Amino acid sequence: MSSFTVPPPSPPPSTTTTTTTSSLPSSSDMEVECTHTLIAKWSKQRLSFDMTETMTIYNLKTLLTGRTSILQKRQKLIGLTPLTGKLTDATKISDLKVKSKKSKANETSSPNSGKVIIEFILMGTPEAEIFVDPENAEDLPDVVDDFGFDFNAGGDEWVRQINNSSNLQKYIKSTEIFMIEPLRDKPLLVLDLDHTLLDFSRRTIEQGGEAGSLKRPYMDFFLSTLYPHYNFIIWSQTSWRWLEIKLTELGMLTSPNYKINFVLDKTSMFKVESVKKGGEVFEHSVKPLQLIWEKIGSNKFGSHNTVHVDDLSRNFALNKSCGLKCTAYYRKKKGAKGDTELRDMAVYLVKLAEERGGDFGGVEHGEWREVLGGKKRMGGGEGGEKEGKK
Repeated sequence: MSSFTVPPPSPPPSTTTTTTTSSLPSSSDMEVECTHTLIAKWSKQRLSFDMTETMTIYNLKTLLTGRTSILQKRQKLIGLTPLTGKLTDATKISDLKVKSKKSKANETSSPNSGKVIIEFILMGTPEAEIFVDPENAEDLPDVVDDFGFDFNAGGDEWVRQINNSSNLQKYIKSTEIFMIEPLRDKPLLVLDLDHTLLDFSRRTIEQGGEAGSLKRPYMDFFLSTLYPHYNFIIWSQTSWRWLEIKLTELGMLTSPNYKINFVLDKTSMFKVESVKKGGEVFEHSVKPLQLIWEKIGSNKFGSHNTVHVDDLSRNFALNKSCGLKCTAYYRKKKGAKGDTELRDMAVYLVKLAEERGGDFGGVEHGEWREVLGGKKRMGGGEGGEKEGKK
């Protein structure tokens, strides 16, 4: 078994792309030559700011607030790295690393302006949009229990036809992946959020409650334990606005113990028809892993080195061999504080990575509990208990 120590149980603690150039904050700054253009990718917008080399991250945050109405305390700037030390509000623009000279300068200034171009990702939600009356919100999380939706997914031919369909190709083409952290030479772990890693409550955050109480028990242990073995992709069946709120409020983008590589929302999902166990045909959304593999390199990633953890089995109908279903987590259900699902899955997934390296072919993740209990071997067959008695 693995060498790590399992901790004792504890309570769970605008769609149109636009590019514009900002005005500098004061007339005195206007007299100073703008040497840098910082381009923020926010949701589906690109926001451009011409800045002087003596301006700071605090100045940038102020400009971002003016353009987006996101308060500075809610802003997460991803991709800005100082030459030395840590990024702070006092970091000067001239002290930022320039990762690439590839620019969109012709969108913001003359191509021969000579400005240094620095692109980054802005995550955050305008204050007025953070908490809304559910009756007035059309894009609240579409999360339902799997009860009554168990199905017999189609055969290999059904999956092949959907994976080769124009519908999937359309979603692959329209999906743009923005890397938060570079991918490493590790397998992929695709993770659902709602009722898998957490049970989010708008009211708890609105009333100043502890965000950590919304996490499933052992969530931080699960992520920090598995990070040395896997790349992390979050794929949530919610809108991008709510996804941003959850990731930022729960500190999942700033943890020193793990990094998320990139995030997908419900706009990269599409609907298919499956069959319930009783024979009834029903329509539901899926998370096609083929989309991820095509976007990041199908020559390196595929069904052989990807695990998809979700509480809804129908979400991995097109990639059943990659699916690892967990029980749905609800904070208010009896026994929620003693939930150990993520702890146990972490042990299984470390065992999978250590025993199988980067090739999970032939492993049936639906038997993960039996493998963990020693009743079955990884990849099938009787467990080691009987062999030990021979």
